[in-house]
Amino acid sequence: MVVAKVIGEIVSSVKVDRLIGQKFLLVEVQQIVHESNEKKIVPTGTTLVANDPLGAGRGEIVLVVQGSSARMTDLTSTLPTDGLIIGIVDSINVESKTVYQKDK
Repeated sequence: MVVAKVIGEIVSSVKVDRLIGQKFLLVEVQQIVHESNEKKIVPTGTTLVANDPLGAGRGEIVLVVQGSSARMTDLTSTLPTDGLIIGIVDSINVESKTVYQKDK
């Protein structure tokens, strides 16, 4: 599982039948870094395409699973998907310090 930021949408008008009606987002994997005695969340530069059954929006921080884990939900068990958004993050705390807070 990775923490990622939604940076865009993927539109595909032609796709396999099982993916019709599915929403796909472009996400960028994030990491926690120590900088000037402060911890913060920053992009890694790695991007993924993830199926989005939750309705995440651009700029939101999300939890993403990949591989066979992406096909372990009731919604995705029959889909040919390799990335799935399984949560929209409200906050991230590291060593009692908030490094991300939604809507802040």
